[in-house]
Amino acid sequence: MGVAEFVVAGILPDIAIFFQKTQAQVGWLVTIYAIGVVIGAPILSVPLSHIDRRLQLLINLGIFIVANLVVALSDEFMLTFFARFIAGCMHGVFFVNATLSVLQIAPKGRENSSLAFMVSGLTLALVSGVPLGTFVGHSFGFKSVFFLIAFLSLLAFLGAFFSMPKNLTSTPSRIKNLYLSIKIPALLKVYAVTAGTCGAAFVLYTYIAKFLLDLAGFTEETMGILLLLYGCSAVLGNLFGGKLTDSKGCIMALRLILIAQVIFFALMGISVYIKPLVIINLFLIGFVAFAGIAPLKSFSMIRAQKYAKDFSESAVSVNEAAFNVGIALASFMGGIVASSFGVAFNPFFASLFALPALILVLLTPRKV
Repeated sequence: MGVAEFVVAGILPDIAIFFQKTQAQVGWLVTIYAIGVVIGAPILSVPLSHIDRRLQLLINLGIFIVANLVVALSDEFMLTFFARFIAGCMHGVFFVNATLSVLQIAPKGRENSSLAFMVSGLTLALVSGVPLGTFVGHSFGFKSVFFLIAFLSLLAFLGAFFSMPKNLTSTPSRIKNLYLSIKIPALLKVYAVTAGTCGAAFVLYTYIAKFLLDLAGFTEETMGILLLLYGCSAVLGNLFGGKLTDSKGCIMALRLILIAQVIFFALMGISVYIKPLVIINLFLIGFVAFAGIAPLKSFSMIRAQKYAKDFSESAVSVNEAAFNVGIALASFMGGIVASSFGVAFNPFFASLFALPALILVLLTPRKV
């Protein structure tokens, strides 16, 4: 799913040529997927919540496979557009179900490490999946990427069918519960922290190529290595965040991680013309950007069980949507900053984007 979400950016020119569209028009295939994630996480989780988690996952993966096969076989842009939306919806549903399933399966005391391990699939997509998918797309045509995604998803389907426990129950939810989930101030605080923590890095990352090439003076050949470094740091940061949350608790973990985000994002702007420092800071921002995922999931789960006990799954699903809302807002801000002030200012605005989330967690008692 991480590859399906991110890989389109790498094969955008190939898709544009095939459909005889501009790259700006084809870019909507990225946007509509993200919209699908935001809509799918809270809304489509409701009808699926009435069945057990294993069957939820099988239905989820089955539809995801079909959607990517449609993308691979379609010669019509609007059909491809619609299939990307459906795939995005399934992505959103998956992370709600996966988060709650992991918390049921994980050994006591290792819930957050287990969550981080599950989410590491997204960070691995940044490291290997997207570069590999881009290479496959350029070599064999962009449709081959989606055949590959469908095949790998089929393996995941078979894995879930044969190995996932059959006794994982789910609490039925209703659309009304989504409305209730956005009325509670304590939960709104969680969503805001999630959006700020996850989004901040994308104020800069969305325009990282321009930043590294035009300002820092790296070559296109070096860019691939630097982005690989960023991906590796994201994997390490994600796993570290899980262990830190298990040992310190979600609030203390978020405080430490957000302080690091505010500092390291700003330092990237200060060190922009010193290549060794840019490399070090790039590793650090990747590390702290993804270290926040596990404590955020833990924070949302604890708050949901406390303030929305009868509809905690709906609260978790809204929080999953908040991840992508934060990324979308940050990317939008990054574009405004880059065009209005220049990309050299993006790191400072990334730091500012994380600041409200830091203030909120500093004002939150450690025992949530």
